Amino acid sequence: MTKWKAFLSLLLSVTVLGCKPEPYTVEAGFTNGSTSGEHGVKKMVITTQSGGKANFAMGAVSGYPGAHSSGGRMDAPAYIEGHWAKGWEYPFKSYHRISAPIPGNAEAKMKTMDNYYQNFDRDYGSMEVIVDGPRVRVFYSKSCVDMYDDCTPKQGADPNGWVVRSPKNQTDVVVLFDGKGESSSTPFPNTFFADLEKRKKASVSE
Repeated sequence: MTKWKAFLSLLLSVTVLGCKPEPYTVEAGFTNGSTSGEHGVKKMVITTQSGGKANFAMGAVSGYPGAHSSGGRMDAPAYIEGHWAKGWEYPFKSYHRISAPIPGNAEAKMKTMDNYYQNFDRDYGSMEVIVDGPRVRVFYSKSCVDMYDDCTPKQGADPNGWVVRSPKNQTDVVVLFDGKGESSSTPFPNTFFADLEKRKKASVSE
């Protein structure tokens, strides 16, 4: 009997220790845009903390917040990888790529944004990937616009000062990532743009 109790106790301990808390998730639309003109985004994948993947590449983008998709439910971003070009037509002005971790406080910033407003209660947000030449930023926002909504913040809702105004000063965002990728005057190998250049050169030589 004593051995049986010891076995049950061990089994319970393993079960409890093996359980991981559910990740913090949000329902969010996906946006891909730019604050510096025309860009062609062919790959832009965010991997979340739980290992899920979200595709933010929306082709020819220009302006902020840019092109939009319905998105879905996701947890906090953990890694970003992609390649894009400045311009919409070949030959492009420049080529860029990135493969980088997203800071570990992304989830805390998202929670701050979700609990920021005193009277504005929206059950979905917007996850935005903004490209400007080699620079890539990832924003999360509840898209509260003063002209239409009561965007009064709760007292003490942002002790870390994470909430800032969007590039067009229309709403509030938290910046989950702000980094620079690699740049080149020629396409990076094994990308859409490298294949496109091969086809263009082949058609000229025919």
